[in-house]
Amino acid sequence: MTTLAIDFDVESLAETQFSFADGVATLTLHKPELRNAISTIMLAELIFLIQWCERSEDVRVVLLNGSGQGFCPGDNLRGMGPLPEDFQFLPEGPVTHAAIQQCLRTSAKPTIAAIHGFALGVGLDLAMACDFRVVTESVRLQDQRVIDRGMHAVTGCAWLQTRAIGSARALEFLILGEAIDGSTAKAWGMVTKVEGEVGFMPAVNALTQRLAKAPTKAIGLMKRQIYTGETMSHAAFMEFAAPLITSVDIQDRKEGIQAFLDKRPANFTGT
Repeated sequence: MTTLAIDFDVESLAETQFSFADGVATLTLHKPELRNAISTIMLAELIFLIQWCERSEDVRVVLLNGSGQGFCPGDNLRGMGPLPEDFQFLPEGPVTHAAIQQCLRTSAKPTIAAIHGFALGVGLDLAMACDFRVVTESVRLQDQRVIDRGMHAVTGCAWLQTRAIGSARALEFLILGEAIDGSTAKAWGMVTKVEGEVGFMPAVNALTQRLAKAPTKAIGLMKRQIYTGETMSHAAFMEFAAPLITSVDIQDRKEGIQAFLDKRPANFTGT
């Protein structure tokens, strides 16, 4: 089992938990008495931890999950004030939903959201900013902010959902505000995998371990192409992508080719 040199006080995290094993950094939303509703403190801690994982060469995968009965119900509206003056986990840059989504999407590490119970509103936005989503069949995915609260909901949901499920379903999901379960989310293209309660954690672990042994640097480069290319024409994208083959050196590419020639499994290091 790989150990990790951690240069911050894990026990001092107030509304999140952090653990690491075998290349996988697990970030847990941990405010069970409020169902893991996001406060300014939780948001800051999450951004700090994601940025820390990005700098660590040992971290190959970032997994987000929730403690207790579900993933996240959205914002803790009573907990969105300024950070305490003695707050230890100040991230680089602003503490906003836009910032955490940007951190997840621009990270060179693959990111996974493991969702059980529920993910609502901005809690679902957080999950949608990850690269992969694994959910239970009985999960409740919903965004009621427009239809039931009269809220603007400008936290990225319209951008993220439209690209995941198309404009027609995004209009249905975000304006009518009706809940969907895991099987529907999978059919719509909103999630990567859906499993029953028994198979949920094995499926999460299988995906994290597969990615932890994968060519991390190559994955990061593919993420960059996919997310950057969303707003480009084909011609502009090809002009952007072509130089990457010479400007980015991937050691795992050499190992992958040699393993193919040797007819053996590749031993990737993530470099």
